[in-house]
Amino acid sequence: MDIKQLRYFDAIVKHGKISWAANALFISQPSLSMSLSKLEEELGFRLLERNDGMFKLTDSGGEFYHHVKLVLSIYGNMEDEVRYIRKKGSGKLKVGITETFRMVTPELFEIYLDIYNDLDIQLTEGTTTHIINQVRTHQLHFGLTTLNYKEDGMESNFLGQNVYSVLVHTDFPLEIAKLEELSAYTLIFIENSSVLNKFLQENNLKFRNIIRVDTIGTAVRLVKKDLGFAVIPEFYAKNYTDDDVKSINLQHDLKSPDLYLSFMKDRHFSPVIEDCIKMTREYLLV
Repeated sequence: MDIKQLRYFDAIVKHGKISWAANALFISQPSLSMSLSKLEEELGFRLLERNDGMFKLTDSGGEFYHHVKLVLSIYGNMEDEVRYIRKKGSGKLKVGITETFRMVTPELFEIYLDIYNDLDIQLTEGTTTHIINQVRTHQLHFGLTTLNYKEDGMESNFLGQNVYSVLVHTDFPLEIAKLEELSAYTLIFIENSSVLNKFLQENNLKFRNIIRVDTIGTAVRLVKKDLGFAVIPEFYAKNYTDDDVKSINLQHDLKSPDLYLSFMKDRHFSPVIEDCIKMTREYLLV
């Protein structure tokens, strides 16, 4: 099999009809049908079956298609990198982060560019699942995320524990806190804080009122306005510099999945990318 056959197969799956896929690929229907037949013959099993006039994946075809999508993603990113190398002479650094790492990206990029001042950088932000999927399919060189599992084929370097602290306005009177002592204040609650949510429910903790937000960044802006306090990852809080807020220690042992740097073990990296991974690990190791 070759990459063209896989792309043709992918087009049939996506369009559902050979005629529609052929039009999208600008080839004839017989050529596309022949490519599918040769691929099935080489594999030794049926990939597609007709259902109500549309082609659907067989069970075996579905398993094979999972690998096809991975191969096409890796191949497409390789083509992009080759075009970039041909044009600029060196690769582009592609890194992904979850929001917890947002505060350290300026310092990291400064480190990279201090050594490689002609380096282009592509930053992707998202959930752990999104970033890890893009690392797996070679769309990113490495990802900085929280993880509570290990994946075969992926190297995940432990950076530190993801413990929590309290972010408050700089005029807040306490320097260390128990959450039950903050019942007179407004809690700015980040919706994906499952660890905190479980703790609040188990201890039946109540506050003056609650402001619910989606991101750490929004919570921080509300704390700056002195509208309440937020429980956020200590790693984010200690790297956030602003005269209007401060971080105070939390007496509860609240932890989320730990902090990791992840990349694919069997992927070849240029010396520049390897160096950036090494510098990132050394800078973030806590």
